[in-house]
Amino acid sequence: MKEQSLIEYQKRVNAAIDFMRLHLDRQVSLEELSEVAQLSKFHFSRVFKTLLGCSPGEYNQRLRLGRARYQLIFPREVFINRIAYDLGFSSTSSFSKSFKKSTQMSPSDWRMMYLNKYSKIGHHQQAEDKYFRSVLPKSSDMEQKNLFNCQVKELRDQHVVYLRNLSIHVHDAAGFETMFETLFTWAKPKELINFPETKALTVYRSMPDEDGRVQADVCLTVPGQTRAEGPIGKTLIPGGKYVVLHKEGTMAECFQAWDYLYKEWLPESGYQPDSRGVFLNHLDTPKTHPRGLFVFEMWVSIQAAVRR
Repeated sequence: MKEQSLIEYQKRVNAAIDFMRLHLDRQVSLEELSEVAQLSKFHFSRVFKTLLGCSPGEYNQRLRLGRARYQLIFPREVFINRIAYDLGFSSTSSFSKSFKKSTQMSPSDWRMMYLNKYSKIGHHQQAEDKYFRSVLPKSSDMEQKNLFNCQVKELRDQHVVYLRNLSIHVHDAAGFETMFETLFTWAKPKELINFPETKALTVYRSMPDEDGRVQADVCLTVPGQTRAEGPIGKTLIPGGKYVVLHKEGTMAECFQAWDYLYKEWLPESGYQPDSRGVFLNHLDTPKTHPRGLFVFEMWVSIQAAVRR
């Protein structure tokens, strides 16, 4: 496949993936995806499988089940049938069957297995979570509450341009920096960078796998009429209710903040994460911060928790 054709096909496939992610509440059709990609159904299916190694339907199912795993890691009181409903499965039994086919475990068993890996402070107990072990310092509940400030906010829809990586290590700071540099190089001549109005975001599209690798987009907020080009895509971060945690600190402290939000604040808040996802708003970097610290806001989409 020629490089120019590959870039064009990647752009069209990314548009289809964006459509899937904006509609995780249902099984999208091949007709819809091929229309978004502006290819025939046959051509789109072949291109998609060539680039990603699976069919569009299989990939869509992976996204929905991946989002289910993300929502299952939270309080046991949250109904599994609510998760099934939120992700557009026709019934809890249909969801459970698909989930078990993917993980060889029922949703409730998977949840129990996952939650048993964590102590009260969220310190990982199993080998597959080893990439967090060196960065999560121990602290008391009261110390954590004093360290972290969480607020519930309403967000408007955010139009963003992005550069996507389907497999990058969660700690690969240099890799993320290179992605941002590529995005800035594209955006600057188009006069799309105007800090602080412009926001530089990292959107996490998957949970880390056993090696700590994730799917992620680096993004810049842009006016709605902005057009994407080449490897740069454009999508929407849906608005609505989010919990926002502001943090200034070292890498270790940033991951401790992440752990606190998920393991301490959310279970006590009356909220649960929904299918819109997670992103970081980068406010400063160690290269420009006077003390070499990270400064960011973590935004997690939430909805009222449905409990037993």
